[in-house]
Amino acid sequence: MQKVHTGNEASAWSNWIGIIIVVLGVYLTAAHGNELMIHAVLDGEPAIVQNDYFQDCPREDLQRDGITQVMCTQATRNTDTILLSRPDWYRGLQMALMSVGTLLAFASIFTGVALIEQRSWSGIAAIVVLSGLLAVDLVGFLATVNSAPLLRQLYLWHILLWFFIHALLLVAVLACRENEKELERQEEVL
Repeated sequence: MQKVHTGNEASAWSNWIGIIIVVLGVYLTAAHGNELMIHAVLDGEPAIVQNDYFQDCPREDLQRDGITQVMCTQATRNTDTILLSRPDWYRGLQMALMSVGTLLAFASIFTGVALIEQRSWSGIAAIVVLSGLLAVDLVGFLATVNSAPLLRQLYLWHILLWFFIHALLLVAVLACRENEKELERQEEVL
């Protein structure tokens, strides 16, 4: 005797994938937005190559922010790492990628909600959004690999992590859609 499927298996998968996509979408929207802001703000000459190089960390600012002089120095060095090591083309490309990534990550929040609500178009939307995020990850990976060693040290593992997260989510959505189709075929046979 064959087991009759009620569709609960497919909806459970869709709900969980939707929840994961929403949570990661919120985080990725903030992460891409933050990277966009970093590349938009960081421009000009690094502090270390300026003739009158010094750590401009007034004592009042240090106390207000609750940081030490050493922490302020390290923050300046982190900024210099980005400014010194990025090629001329990297900033513009990263700003474009982070803009597209922010929009896609924001769209993924709505896509995740649509998956939770079992909207008929949600599977296709999730595939499109996750494929777009994978493309952003891939282009970001190729750009970072072809940049300076210090930038690779800063960004490469983040990009790879997001690439594998998006790839696994895309595979999960594809498997969920295939599972739904199989359940529908089995119900038609019965």
